[in-house]
Amino acid sequence: MTIKELINNIIPYYNKYRQNKNDITGTEAVEILWFIGDFLKQYIEEKNVAPHALYRQIYGKSEGEQNVAQKSYITRDFLSRSYRVRNIFPENNDIKKYLPNLLKFRLFYQAMPFIDNPKYRFSGKEKENLYKLLNSNKSYAEIIKKIYRLQKEKIGIKNPRDQKLKEMAGDKEVFVKFYNYIYELFKNTDYQKVQDEISIMDIEFIKILSKNTSALALDGLLMSDFEIPEKLNEKWINFVALVKRLISKKDSLERRRFRRLIPSHRMTQLGEMIYLLTTENLYKTFR
Repeated sequence: MTIKELINNIIPYYNKYRQNKNDITGTEAVEILWFIGDFLKQYIEEKNVAPHALYRQIYGKSEGEQNVAQKSYITRDFLSRSYRVRNIFPENNDIKKYLPNLLKFRLFYQAMPFIDNPKYRFSGKEKENLYKLLNSNKSYAEIIKKIYRLQKEKIGIKNPRDQKLKEMAGDKEVFVKFYNYIYELFKNTDYQKVQDEISIMDIEFIKILSKNTSALALDGLLMSDFEIPEKLNEKWINFVALVKRLISKKDSLERRRFRRLIPSHRMTQLGEMIYLLTTENLYKTFR
Protein backbone atom coordinates (compact mmCIF):
# COMPACT_ATOMS: atom_id res chain seq x y z
CA MET A 1 0.00 0.00 0.00
CA THR A 2 1.39 3.41 -0.97
CA ILE A 3 0.88 6.64 0.97
CA LYS A 4 -1.56 7.77 -1.72
CA GLU A 5 -3.55 4.54 -1.41
CA LEU A 6 -3.53 4.85 2.38
CA ILE A 7 -4.88 8.42 2.20
CA ASN A 8 -7.54 7.37 -0.31
CA ASN A 9 -8.64 4.62 2.07
CA ILE A 10 -8.83 7.01 5.02
CA ILE A 11 -10.53 10.01 3.38
CA PRO A 12 -14.09 8.56 3.10
CA TYR A 13 -14.09 7.74 6.82
CA TYR A 14 -12.50 11.08 7.70
CA ASN A 15 -15.09 12.98 5.66
CA LYS A 16 -17.89 10.96 7.23
CA TYR A 17 -16.62 11.91 10.68
CA ARG A 18 -16.09 15.61 9.90
CA GLN A 19 -19.47 16.02 8.20
CA ASN A 20 -21.47 14.21 10.87
CA LYS A 21 -19.54 14.62 14.11
CA ASN A 22 -22.19 16.85 15.68
CA ASP A 23 -24.96 14.34 14.97
CA ILE A 24 -23.44 10.91 15.51
CA THR A 25 -23.08 9.20 18.88
CA GLY A 26 -19.75 8.71 20.57
CA THR A 27 -19.96 5.01 19.82
CA GLU A 28 -20.35 5.70 16.09
CA ALA A 29 -17.46 8.16 16.16
CA VAL A 30 -15.16 5.63 17.86
CA GLU A 31 -16.10 3.06 15.20
CA ILE A 32 -15.15 5.47 12.40
CA LEU A 33 -11.82 6.25 14.03
CA TRP A 34 -11.20 2.52 14.50
CA PHE A 35 -11.37 1.89 10.75
CA ILE A 36 -8.96 4.77 10.10
CA GLY A 37 -6.66 3.38 12.78
CA ASP A 38 -6.87 -0.06 11.20
CA PHE A 39 -5.58 1.30 7.87
CA LEU A 40 -2.77 3.03 9.76
CA LYS A 41 -1.88 -0.14 11.65
CA GLN A 42 -1.73 -2.16 8.45
CA TYR A 43 0.61 0.36 6.84
CA ILE A 44 2.80 0.73 9.94
CA GLU A 45 3.28 -3.03 10.23
CA GLU A 46 3.82 -3.49 6.48
CA LYS A 47 6.35 -0.65 6.11
CA ASN A 48 7.84 -0.78 9.63
CA VAL A 49 7.47 2.98 9.96
CA ALA A 50 7.12 4.96 13.20
CA PRO A 51 3.52 6.18 13.71
CA HIS A 52 4.41 9.85 14.14
CA ALA A 53 6.61 9.77 11.05
CA LEU A 54 3.66 8.33 9.12
CA TYR A 55 1.31 11.04 10.39
CA ARG A 56 3.69 13.68 9.02
CA GLN A 57 3.79 11.92 5.67
CA ILE A 58 -0.01 11.79 5.47
CA TYR A 59 -0.47 15.43 6.40
CA GLY A 60 2.34 16.29 4.03
CA LYS A 61 3.75 19.25 5.93
CA SER A 62 4.18 20.51 9.44
CA GLU A 63 1.13 22.48 10.45
CA GLY A 64 1.93 26.13 9.92
CA GLU A 65 4.89 25.62 7.56
CA GLN A 66 4.85 27.20 4.13
CA ASN A 67 6.03 26.16 0.67
CA VAL A 68 5.72 22.45 1.48
CA ALA A 69 3.49 20.16 -0.55
CA GLN A 70 0.47 19.06 1.41
CA LYS A 71 -0.98 15.62 0.75
CA SER A 72 -4.09 15.92 2.89
CA TYR A 73 -5.82 17.98 5.54
CA ILE A 74 -6.00 15.06 7.99
CA THR A 75 -4.17 16.37 11.04
CA ARG A 76 -1.59 14.40 12.96
CA ASP A 77 -3.63 14.78 16.13
CA PHE A 78 -6.65 13.12 14.50
CA LEU A 79 -4.51 10.30 13.08
CA SER A 80 -2.92 9.71 16.47
CA ARG A 81 -6.34 9.41 18.13
CA SER A 82 -7.46 6.95 15.47
CA TYR A 83 -4.40 4.76 15.93
CA ARG A 84 -4.88 4.78 19.69
CA VAL A 85 -8.51 3.67 19.26
CA ARG A 86 -7.39 0.80 17.01
CA ASN A 87 -4.84 -0.35 19.58
CA ILE A 88 -7.35 -0.21 22.42
CA PHE A 89 -9.90 -2.36 20.58
CA PRO A 90 -8.41 -5.39 18.75
CA GLU A 91 -11.74 -5.98 17.00
CA ASN A 92 -14.27 -3.43 15.77
CA ASN A 93 -17.04 -5.41 17.50
CA ASP A 94 -15.36 -4.70 20.85
CA ILE A 95 -16.47 -1.07 20.60
CA LYS A 96 -20.17 -1.85 20.96
CA LYS A 97 -19.29 -4.34 23.68
CA TYR A 98 -17.44 -1.80 25.85
CA LEU A 99 -19.02 1.49 24.69
CA PRO A 100 -22.63 0.75 23.70
CA ASN A 101 -24.02 4.04 25.02
CA LEU A 102 -21.17 6.54 24.66
CA LEU A 103 -22.65 10.02 24.11
CA LYS A 104 -19.71 11.79 22.50
CA PHE A 105 -16.20 10.82 21.42
CA ARG A 106 -14.66 13.56 23.55
CA LEU A 107 -15.75 11.73 26.71
CA PHE A 108 -13.80 8.66 25.62
CA TYR A 109 -10.83 10.74 24.49
CA GLN A 110 -10.54 12.40 27.89
CA ALA A 111 -10.69 8.98 29.56
CA MET A 112 -8.06 7.41 27.27
CA PRO A 113 -5.10 7.83 29.66
CA PHE A 114 -6.87 5.48 32.06
CA ILE A 115 -7.29 2.92 29.26
CA ASP A 116 -4.06 2.91 27.22
CA ASN A 117 -1.39 4.81 29.17
CA PRO A 118 0.75 2.29 31.13
CA LYS A 119 1.42 4.88 33.82
CA TYR A 120 -2.26 5.61 34.57
CA ARG A 121 -4.09 2.59 33.16
CA PHE A 122 -7.00 1.30 35.24
CA SER A 123 -7.65 -2.36 35.87
CA GLY A 124 -10.18 -4.46 37.72
CA LYS A 125 -12.93 -2.55 39.49
CA GLU A 126 -11.56 0.88 38.53
CA LYS A 127 -11.67 -0.02 34.84
CA GLU A 128 -15.17 -1.47 35.20
CA ASN A 129 -16.40 1.69 36.91
CA LEU A 130 -14.83 3.89 34.24
CA TYR A 131 -16.72 2.10 31.47
CA LYS A 132 -19.90 2.26 33.54
CA LEU A 133 -19.45 6.04 33.74
CA LEU A 134 -18.84 6.36 29.99
CA ASN A 135 -22.00 4.37 29.23
CA SER A 136 -24.20 5.86 31.94
CA ASN A 137 -27.39 7.80 31.30
CA LYS A 138 -25.94 10.90 32.98
CA SER A 139 -25.65 14.12 30.98
CA TYR A 140 -22.51 15.00 29.01
CA ALA A 141 -21.69 17.73 31.54
CA GLU A 142 -21.94 15.32 34.49
CA ILE A 143 -19.74 12.70 32.84
CA ILE A 144 -17.01 15.09 31.68
CA LYS A 145 -16.94 16.68 35.13
CA LYS A 146 -16.32 13.27 36.73
CA ILE A 147 -13.58 12.49 34.19
CA TYR A 148 -11.86 15.80 34.90
CA ARG A 149 -12.02 14.96 38.60
CA LEU A 150 -10.35 11.61 37.89
CA GLN A 151 -7.66 13.37 35.89
CA LYS A 152 -7.01 15.73 38.77
CA GLU A 153 -6.86 12.90 41.31
CA LYS A 154 -4.86 10.37 39.28
CA ILE A 155 -2.77 12.50 36.92
CA GLY A 156 -2.82 15.97 38.40
CA ILE A 157 -4.52 17.57 35.40
CA LYS A 158 -6.67 20.56 36.30
CA ASN A 159 -8.76 20.90 33.14
CA PRO A 160 -5.84 22.32 31.11
CA ARG A 161 -8.05 23.35 28.19
CA ASP A 162 -9.96 25.83 30.32
CA GLN A 163 -6.74 27.09 31.88
CA LYS A 164 -5.22 27.72 28.44
CA LEU A 165 -8.35 29.61 27.39
CA LYS A 166 -8.04 31.88 30.42
CA GLU A 167 -4.45 32.57 29.45
CA MET A 168 -5.65 33.73 26.00
CA ALA A 169 -8.20 36.22 27.33
CA GLY A 170 -5.83 39.06 26.42
CA ASP A 171 -5.62 37.76 22.83
CA LYS A 172 -9.40 37.85 22.60
CA GLU A 173 -9.41 41.45 23.77
CA VAL A 174 -6.82 42.39 21.13
CA PHE A 175 -8.91 40.78 18.37
CA VAL A 176 -12.21 42.36 19.45
CA LYS A 177 -10.66 45.81 19.81
CA PHE A 178 -9.06 45.64 16.36
CA TYR A 179 -12.23 44.23 14.77
CA ASN A 180 -14.25 47.16 16.11
CA TYR A 181 -11.61 49.62 14.97
CA ILE A 182 -11.65 48.27 11.39
CA TYR A 183 -15.44 48.17 11.35
CA GLU A 184 -15.55 51.84 12.35
CA LEU A 185 -13.41 52.70 9.33
CA PHE A 186 -16.20 51.41 7.11
CA LYS A 187 -18.96 53.13 9.06
CA ASN A 188 -17.36 56.50 8.32
CA THR A 189 -17.48 55.80 4.55
CA ASP A 190 -14.51 58.11 4.12
CA TYR A 191 -11.68 56.46 2.22
CA GLN A 192 -9.39 59.43 2.83
CA LYS A 193 -9.46 58.55 6.54
CA VAL A 194 -8.57 54.98 5.60
CA GLN A 195 -5.60 56.18 3.57
CA ASP A 196 -4.41 58.23 6.52
CA GLU A 197 -4.61 55.11 8.71
CA ILE A 198 -2.79 52.72 6.38
CA SER A 199 -0.35 55.07 4.62
CA ILE A 200 2.61 53.82 6.67
CA MET A 201 2.02 50.23 5.53
CA ASP A 202 2.78 48.53 2.24
CA ILE A 203 -0.36 47.31 0.43
CA GLU A 204 1.16 43.86 -0.03
CA PHE A 205 1.67 43.60 3.72
CA ILE A 206 -2.02 44.42 4.29
CA LYS A 207 -3.00 41.70 1.81
CA ILE A 208 -0.80 39.15 3.61
CA LEU A 209 -2.30 40.17 6.95
CA SER A 210 -5.77 39.76 5.45
CA LYS A 211 -4.99 36.27 4.16
CA ASN A 212 -3.45 35.16 7.45
CA THR A 213 -6.36 36.51 9.48
CA SER A 214 -8.81 34.52 7.36
CA ALA A 215 -6.57 31.43 7.52
CA LEU A 216 -6.85 31.36 11.31
CA ALA A 217 -10.49 30.33 10.88
CA LEU A 218 -9.76 26.76 9.77
CA ASP A 219 -7.00 24.16 10.01
CA GLY A 220 -5.12 23.47 6.80
CA LEU A 221 -5.45 26.88 5.13
CA LEU A 222 -2.26 28.36 3.71
CA MET A 223 -0.54 30.95 5.89
CA SER A 224 2.40 33.18 4.96
CA ASP A 225 5.09 34.32 7.38
CA PHE A 226 5.83 38.04 7.41
CA GLU A 227 7.94 40.69 9.09
CA ILE A 228 6.20 43.25 11.26
CA PRO A 229 6.71 46.70 9.68
CA GLU A 230 8.52 49.33 11.72
CA LYS A 231 6.60 52.27 13.20
CA LEU A 232 3.22 50.60 12.93
CA ASN A 233 0.22 52.59 14.13
CA GLU A 234 -0.45 51.55 17.75
CA LYS A 235 -3.97 50.51 16.70
CA TRP A 236 -2.39 47.86 14.45
CA ILE A 237 0.71 46.67 16.27
CA ASN A 238 -0.93 44.42 18.90
CA PHE A 239 -3.16 42.69 16.37
CA VAL A 240 -0.35 42.19 13.86
CA ALA A 241 1.85 40.70 16.59
CA LEU A 242 -1.00 38.37 17.63
CA VAL A 243 -1.49 37.08 14.08
CA LYS A 244 2.25 36.55 13.60
CA ARG A 245 2.46 34.57 16.84
CA LEU A 246 -0.52 32.36 16.00
CA ILE A 247 0.60 31.50 12.47
CA SER A 248 4.15 30.80 13.60
CA LYS A 249 3.06 27.84 15.75
CA LYS A 250 4.06 24.55 14.13
CA ASP A 251 1.04 22.75 15.54
CA SER A 252 -2.49 24.10 15.49
CA LEU A 253 -3.39 23.68 19.18
CA GLU A 254 -3.18 27.37 20.06
CA ARG A 255 -5.09 28.40 16.93
CA ARG A 256 -7.82 25.92 17.84
CA ARG A 257 -8.00 27.32 21.35
CA PHE A 258 -8.26 30.81 19.90
CA ARG A 259 -11.24 29.67 17.80
CA ARG A 260 -12.99 28.70 21.02
CA LEU A 261 -12.78 32.37 22.02
CA ILE A 262 -13.39 33.98 18.63
CA PRO A 263 -15.88 32.40 16.16
CA SER A 264 -14.31 31.38 12.86
CA HIS A 265 -16.71 33.51 10.82
CA ARG A 266 -15.48 36.63 12.68
CA MET A 267 -11.91 35.85 11.63
CA THR A 268 -13.05 35.44 8.03
CA GLN A 269 -15.04 38.70 8.16
CA LEU A 270 -12.12 40.62 9.62
CA GLY A 271 -9.77 39.19 7.00
CA GLU A 272 -12.15 40.35 4.27
CA MET A 273 -12.53 43.82 5.77
CA ILE A 274 -8.74 44.23 5.98
CA TYR A 275 -8.45 43.30 2.28
CA LEU A 276 -11.19 45.79 1.29
CA LEU A 277 -9.08 48.60 2.76
CA THR A 278 -6.44 48.20 0.03
CA THR A 279 -8.27 50.19 -2.68
CA GLU A 280 -11.09 52.71 -2.75
CA ASN A 281 -13.10 50.59 -5.22
CA LEU A 282 -12.96 47.58 -2.92
CA TYR A 283 -13.71 49.74 0.10
CA LYS A 284 -16.93 50.95 -1.50
CA THR A 285 -18.16 47.36 -2.01
CA PHE A 286 -18.41 46.80 1.75
CA ARG A 287 -21.92 45.97 3.00
